[in-house]
Amino acid sequence: MDSNQSSNHAKLVIQKLLKQTQESSESDQNKKISTPEARVLCVTSGKGGTGKSVLTYNIGFHFAQKGCQVTILDADMGLGNIHSLSGSSLNYDLVDLIHGRMDLDDVILETDFGFSLISGGKSAALANLTYHDFRKLTNYLEPLKSTNDLILVDTASSLSLQTTAFLHTLNEIIVVVPPDPTAIPATLTIIRSILQSNRSALIGLIVNQVPKKRIAKEVFSEINQICILELNKKLIDYGQVRTDSNIGLSVTQQQPLQLLKPNSRACRDISWTTDRIEWVGRQQSNRLTLPL
Repeated sequence: MDSNQSSNHAKLVIQKLLKQTQESSESDQNKKISTPEARVLCVTSGKGGTGKSVLTYNIGFHFAQKGCQVTILDADMGLGNIHSLSGSSLNYDLVDLIHGRMDLDDVILETDFGFSLISGGKSAALANLTYHDFRKLTNYLEPLKSTNDLILVDTASSLSLQTTAFLHTLNEIIVVVPPDPTAIPATLTIIRSILQSNRSALIGLIVNQVPKKRIAKEVFSEINQICILELNKKLIDYGQVRTDSNIGLSVTQQQPLQLLKPNSRACRDISWTTDRIEWVGRQQSNRLTLPL
């Protein structure tokens, strides 16, 4: 398949997903279901090396400490490694689920830290999911919405077919951006892609790996102003996480930062960001269910 055919195939898959998502949403609205559903947050970035997965992992732990039922879905298909942060051994992944070799309960990894993980797997077969595969995946994952308070979807750091499918269908998205010159245009590319088909999404930024709060505010302000002026979209400021050697230590020791170094500045920043995410959810009550 040449690049044009691949691009057209990707566009067709996204169009089908959007149509089916819209039809499903309209059907749900007609059903008056009283059962609360999980808040689903997509965490993404415009480039690799932003610390996105480590940040997602620690945010999940902070919410679990609040008493929330949390599942992190590692949606970096074929390159999933978030399970390694907890020191957990991986038995099954999304490939087993999609191909019917295992049920949903079999691929959910219960960590020692009060939240669950689902691995994106290491199989190259996941790197190029078809429309049919993706629909099967979302259908299999649907029960998670009734058994969790929060689902964090950690995407790949690229506009792959799978990442774009999540970005164009989920209604809350956090973009992780480091304070370097190449990250800003990459972040804007991600946001433009989201807005092509998902203008109603809540989009926010976390400025990660930043030396000072002042620099984080400057990065957010620059991106937000461009989005307001050029894209007619205001972003949510989810704060910053400052550079901290304790983050590397927590990765090496395979423990959440809050357990290892609860008074570190990065841990305090993540705690503030978690509270901010929770606050935004309270303002958007139809998007969040938390045991408060």
